[in-house]
Amino acid sequence: MKYLCRFWICLFTLLVGMPVAHAFTITFSESQLNTMVTAVFPQQRTFDDVVFTFSDPFVELDPLEDEVNVKVTVLAEQNGQRLQAKAEISGRIAYHHQLAQLRLIEPRLDKLKVLDNQAVVSDSLVNGIKRLEGKRVPVILLLDFDDLDMAAFGIQKPKRIDITSQGLLIEI
Repeated sequence: MKYLCRFWICLFTLLVGMPVAHAFTITFSESQLNTMVTAVFPQQRTFDDVVFTFSDPFVELDPLEDEVNVKVTVLAEQNGQRLQAKAEISGRIAYHHQLAQLRLIEPRLDKLKVLDNQAVVSDSLVNGIKRLEGKRVPVILLLDFDDLDMAAFGIQKPKRIDITSQGLLIEI
């Protein structure tokens, strides 16, 4: 009886004194991620005096390079002229804790294809946009966790986010 009492006291002490870690992981496939990303598009950014509107996002995850590639339709506007193009933007993924946002940081405009435009567009706008290929563009928002209202499902802000071969892993 004496040993049984000591056993329970030791067990109770261990359980109370141990730090408790409750981790919950979710993995979003590319198709699930693409559905969620449409909630934050279209997005507007100004770069080199040109207003860019990014729309129709398609996200591809690259776990080997630890990068995200986003294919978008781009509408560029400058001095009342408009030009439409298809672009591929790539960069690293980062979570901004204060704003609860998943962002594409240090994004590069890797590929740009100017589409046939109905209106006459000045060469300066076309050349200006083509000049951006391979250069950095402003940060692109991918997910806004506050807008997703994941707290309604008991999901807190992420502790870790990784790109895996299965998709985007989020640890909460």
